[in-house]
Amino acid sequence: MKKLITHLIAEYIIKSKYEDFPPEIINKAKQCILDSIGCMFGGVISKEGKILLNSLLLKENGASTIVGYFKKTTFLNSIFINSMSANILDFDDYLLGHPGATIIPPALNLAEFLELSGENLITSIIIAYEISIRLGINLQPTISRKTILGHGTWQTFGAASVACKLLNLSNESIMNAFGIAGANAPVPSVMKTTYGIEGPTMAKNNFGSASVIGVLSGLLAKNEFTGPKDIFDGDTGFWRMIGLGRNQLDLHIFDDMDKKFHILDVSFKLYPCCALLHPTICSIIDCINRNNIELNKIKKIIVESISLLSKTPFNKVKPKDAREGRFSLPYTLSCAIHHVNVLEWYKESNVNNLKLLNLAEKIEVKANLQADKVFEKDQKTILSSTCIILDDNNKVFSEKLSNQEFTNSLLNLDKNLKNKFFQLAYPVVVSSRKIDYLVKIIMELEKVSNVRKWLRKIRPGGNF
Repeated sequence: MKKLITHLIAEYIIKSKYEDFPPEIINKAKQCILDSIGCMFGGVISKEGKILLNSLLLKENGASTIVGYFKKTTFLNSIFINSMSANILDFDDYLLGHPGATIIPPALNLAEFLELSGENLITSIIIAYEISIRLGINLQPTISRKTILGHGTWQTFGAASVACKLLNLSNESIMNAFGIAGANAPVPSVMKTTYGIEGPTMAKNNFGSASVIGVLSGLLAKNEFTGPKDIFDGDTGFWRMIGLGRNQLDLHIFDDMDKKFHILDVSFKLYPCCALLHPTICSIIDCINRNNIELNKIKKIIVESISLLSKTPFNKVKPKDAREGRFSLPYTLSCAIHHVNVLEWYKESNVNNLKLLNLAEKIEVKANLQADKVFEKDQKTILSSTCIILDDNNKVFSEKLSNQEFTNSLLNLDKNLKNKFFQLAYPVVVSSRKIDYLVKIIMELEKVSNVRKWLRKIRPGGNF
């Protein structure tokens, strides 16, 4: 009988051990954990984060950690809240989607619940990134359907991978778990949540639901619930269920699992906005700095990029709030140029700040057909485009971006990642000394014998 894709996934999950992974892979996993915890710190205190807590924290007692908050809650509730808060600021890691948001929160809470070691936690996270990203790559829609597919749909399998590894499921149970996860994955949602009347919401990616479904699939399978083991195979496979035009999933997608680690391709964001905007923002800031352009002398900024950025919501000059702001190239570019604190970009005072809006109005985004062709071939490679700055003397400064990958313009350096963590953590932790301590214990996670005890140290307040 022909092997199913879920069979290959199960074999990989079962055989993979901490000792199998090179030091650079383990270090990258710890960087992903550091970045995600920082994003949860920032997300939980945001306006949307407070709505989330007010909506979901009732009078129940629980023992599961809400990262960045002093109260605990029930197990599944903590997974939902942490997964949502990781993505609320749109500041979390990026590769095709936001894989960390549906991997790291459920991994933290499940390892806490089971009182597992740091090595167990890291191992499950590496495995989940590899499986989730490989499935995601092969479930990407064509450009014409890109606005339909939601990341949470395929990222459910990241949470399922974590659950299967940490629960130590058998081959049969893992296959069932992936069948259950696929059959219950959130429906594609991006068209309405990003392009609907109200604009994008904090639930735009369904990450809370995706994480809970992934973990539930593991728990159900452990207790002999069954699911369609052929969830990825044949004419009725998951690709068809989420509305893709053809099946790109086959047994070969896992051929190089021991040689190629996709977690190395994951990027960390410099700014709290859509990843599609980052290359342009970074390019223009580099151009301004290199040419010593005075901001009050800027007459116009012209961006020629993929057609998507020349349309709503990406070309909106005056966003109403954070929901719209995170997708607005003119507004986010103005915030970055003016060095606005990243946690304050979408405060009402800044959204209505005339200085920021005046510069945003000078930014024009045009469609570039060449950029579209490059992006259509490889959606990790966004730009073959041009950024032009005109000053009040009509002097032209230009910056050409050719086939620039997201990873070239997003955050990768240890130092910058720690600075980002400090920005996100300080309002919650309120102690520079403790933040240094948190970075240290996160980056030494492999030494931890009990994640439950370790998470007690990842808490608000400056005392420790």
